[in-house]
Amino acid sequence: MAKINNCTYYFEIDEDTHDGINRWSKGVYASEGYTGGYFVGWQTRALWASKRVWRQGPKGGIKIVKGRGQHGYAYVTKDEEMMKKFMWVKLSAQTLK
Repeated sequence: MAKINNCTYYFEIDEDTHDGINRWSKGVYASEGYTGGYFVGWQTRALWASKRVWRQGPKGGIKIVKGRGQHGYAYVTKDEEMMKKFMWVKLSAQTLK
């Protein structure tokens, strides 16, 4: 059973795409989710279409869960450059439900 902790996922999609079910326009999308939980179907498809996915946890910590590069599974909250990128992502995000 997944641990239920509210968090927000930010999906960065860098080109218009269609996965057979959903159409995604280039942009950033935000959705509520759960830390340590499963994605719902459309969130999984958004994950596949994304170049990078960020997760802001219930206490405000930021992790990159797809497209991690050098950061692995670590929090990027103390990395000033990554936090600037995250703030632009967060400010430009469209909310999905």
